[in-house]
Amino acid sequence: MGQLIVGRPAPRQYVAVSVPLALTSAISLAFRAGYAVDQEESALDPWLVDAWRGLDEDLRHDLDLLLGFSGRLLYYIEEMLFAFDALAPEQLNASFDDYLSFLRSLPAQQFKDMAARSVVRVYRDRGLAEEPPEGDDPHDWRMFLRPAITRANIDEAVSLVISPSQLKLRTLALLEGFWREVFADEYRATLPTLRQVVRVAQSLTHGSSAQQTFAELTGHRLPEEISSRLRDVDQVLFSPSTRLGQFIQYILYRPVLILYFNPATIMELRTGPMRMPVDDQELSTTQLLEGFRALSDPSRMRIVEMLRDGELYAQEIVAQLGISQSAVSRHLSTLESADLVTVRPANGMKYYAIYRERLNALAARLVALADSAQG
Repeated sequence: MGQLIVGRPAPRQYVAVSVPLALTSAISLAFRAGYAVDQEESALDPWLVDAWRGLDEDLRHDLDLLLGFSGRLLYYIEEMLFAFDALAPEQLNASFDDYLSFLRSLPAQQFKDMAARSVVRVYRDRGLAEEPPEGDDPHDWRMFLRPAITRANIDEAVSLVISPSQLKLRTLALLEGFWREVFADEYRATLPTLRQVVRVAQSLTHGSSAQQTFAELTGHRLPEEISSRLRDVDQVLFSPSTRLGQFIQYILYRPVLILYFNPATIMELRTGPMRMPVDDQELSTTQLLEGFRALSDPSRMRIVEMLRDGELYAQEIVAQLGISQSAVSRHLSTLESADLVTVRPANGMKYYAIYRERLNALAARLVALADSAQG
């Protein structure tokens, strides 16, 4: 008999919106919009491009500088969010002035520490254990920052990081300028919708895994780079971000994972079945095998056959299939993971339907294999 191992509890899930959470998402997206403008192409929301262009020249420069020295995941802006303990229940109703006042109260040295910690996280993502320089030698800091530079001028970034008072001053000026000039009105205008979406989304977290909740809120599967790290996570916060579009945005700050979602998507899912995107229906070998494995079980094949005439909610499938609810749930989860069925939450229930495009893609690959076979 095998050894007993204590299992890790599933991460606690909840949904919330707040000024610090929304601001962190928006300013990060605006930074990416500026990069896209320089490349003369952008699939981002036009509001983000306008927001970037609406900043005065100095703020645009500091946006590139302060978000451009801490890796592609923009770790420095996240450090302030967690210094504020933004996910604590008493902080979720904080105003921007509350957030700014807290950051102003921090000693300048803490901003340098947050900057250094953000770069350490970049190294850690690469499997490296690196510590920041002990002194203020510009050469040492230049070598330390180099792997984390994305858009900032490295010499300017070094000069700023080793001058904590200036780092604090310009960081606070950036946050206040972005809030006052472009984001305050946007946030106030969309807050009623955001709160409504939070109430809807909260009903989807009960009894679901983080992967299932994410799929129901976004229409995307949780990327492997995130799902593979869920073992390090104790709590998952889902937060709406109005200008996210079809992009996936997350913050992993162990043991917390923040997953942003587009509020428009969940409102659409309330009135129509979810359609998970398949890239031009060209399936990879992995996707092909996942689909065929999912269809190789008799019970799962029966579920697909049952759904040919239209969607059914889970209890209807249990009644018709004649096996336990837990077994049906496992089969539905397998079909969903293989993108063979779609899920539409409504009135506290989940409605399942065939994802015809994926089935057609599987069939097309089989036909192509048959046509290419030697006679």
